[in-house]
Amino acid sequence: MKHLTLDDIKIPKPDFDSSKTPKGEVVSKWLIEWIKYSLEYGIADIGDLIPSKEDLSLFLNVSPATVQNSIRYVKNLGYLISKQSIGTSIADFYSKELNEKDDLYKGTLTECKIKKIILEKGIKLNSQIPNIKELADITQISQNTIRFALLNLETQGFFKKIRLKGNKFSRIYIKEFELTKEEIENGLKDENFTLTHQLIEKIESYIKKTYKQGEKILPNMAFSRMFGVSIKTINDAMKILNNKKIILSRRGKYGTIYLGKNQNLKTQYTSSERKKTASISYEYSWQKALPVIKKHISENYEAGDKIAPIRELAKILNVSPNTVRRALRELFRGGNLISKRGKSGGIFIVEMPEGEQDVYRWLALNPQAVKFDNLEGKNNE
Repeated sequence: MKHLTLDDIKIPKPDFDSSKTPKGEVVSKWLIEWIKYSLEYGIADIGDLIPSKEDLSLFLNVSPATVQNSIRYVKNLGYLISKQSIGTSIADFYSKELNEKDDLYKGTLTECKIKKIILEKGIKLNSQIPNIKELADITQISQNTIRFALLNLETQGFFKKIRLKGNKFSRIYIKEFELTKEEIENGLKDENFTLTHQLIEKIESYIKKTYKQGEKILPNMAFSRMFGVSIKTINDAMKILNNKKIILSRRGKYGTIYLGKNQNLKTQYTSSERKKTASISYEYSWQKALPVIKKHISENYEAGDKIAPIRELAKILNVSPNTVRRALRELFRGGNLISKRGKSGGIFIVEMPEGEQDVYRWLALNPQAVKFDNLEGKNNE
């Protein structure tokens, strides 16, 4: 694995002046062309890190946000993959085992469904469209997936994001579209066949090919990175596989095992193990910490602000720094936060996170956090 530089770019820069499409779309197509060219002529290999978005922004003379949105779009197509604390690298998109063209590009399905909602509701040009939460409720697709799909549709020039009062935003429908025959056939032929169900088939097939009966399988986070989907989507898929008795998920170091045909393997999970894992406290789960961190950020900061350091947040929420670090990682993945290095560096808010409903349960079980983030939204120091 090597870190590619701007000197490794051997194709011409995109011509924005002669193109009628939005810059983000032009950059996305250019990135794909560069990746394919570099692999074909041996300039790059699978796993090589691409230049930073800041370098690409200067090279292409576009904003870092345009580059970031384009990279997300290309990642959804399977050409790139992000690695925590390392960077973005070229993915093995030729692999037929895990990255078939028609299996996990969740953006296509989601964009089709958003378009269908706009058309069915009869939303007119220059009118406001439903917000992320409303679209997620209608489509039964996660808010993160909806958010990325909207970013792609914004890049294509269909929507425009405007600021309302405070930190709230709205999206306006500014360019007409129609569902193509391909979109209807591939994206909407079965409304109930969601990304999660597609993913279940892929995970189940992978587990059966890779593991023997009774063996411990990869953790959920590893599957999240492998298939390029959110940890919530993986968790939902694993719950269904548990119900189907394909796997048995066990907490802590015991991990998840492949049951195979022997359903009695669950007896290996002894009563002492259950007692030990049941004692794990609610407040030390990053998944439960995430909503209260979102609430703390939304009530104490605005978009563009630098948030408190991880250790300070850990003290405020009465959890370990590792729990905060792991929860913040989801906000990085969702594009809500960005990290900058140097003297003026830190963690900055790109887009305000949306709140969730587990906050009040958290505060009830974690009373020491109430004085910092009480139910009335006041900060008592």
